[in-house]
Amino acid sequence: MNEHKIIELQLDRTINNFFKTAKYCPFGFPAVITVNPFVNNIPAPTIYWLSCPYLNYKVDRLEAESNLISDLRNKLQSDQNFKIKMIEAHNKYAKQRKKLLSEEQLNQAKDVSEDLYKTLMNSGVGGIREKEGIKCLHTHLADFLVNKFNPAGEIVFSKINWPDNCQICKERIDEFESSCG
Repeated sequence: MNEHKIIELQLDRTINNFFKTAKYCPFGFPAVITVNPFVNNIPAPTIYWLSCPYLNYKVDRLEAESNLISDLRNKLQSDQNFKIKMIEAHNKYAKQRKKLLSEEQLNQAKDVSEDLYKTLMNSGVGGIREKEGIKCLHTHLADFLVNKFNPAGEIVFSKINWPDNCQICKERIDEFESSCG
């Protein structure tokens, strides 16, 4: 089975802007994917997507059952070192997005709107414009796993980490293959 199909099974949906797998889990399955940030006039300012079902579930629980997003926002306001590192992470993310965009895509984005063009060129992790906030823990974790530099993502990962053993992806593949046969 090809990786694109595995990722669609992981996310339980079709992915039309898949570019490549950026990070694998310890069990050999895609964990983070890189997506094309602008396809068919549809923007995706989030270039790194967490595809690992285990990590997605754990981050969902973390967002729902803790005040971590609020705590990280407060840390941005009160910890200058954390704020500087977050701004650097956002800037690196914007540079990575720019590398994925062709001149043609940038011109198409500009034709759609100047605002879209600016978002694709300058926004940070997850497409965030105001770099004083935390938008989504999933995107920060994905960025950290790929680039090893995102202080918010590092904090998220320290709270969940990889499991000792995981069969989620294998079970989804087996279930899909048995339903096709």
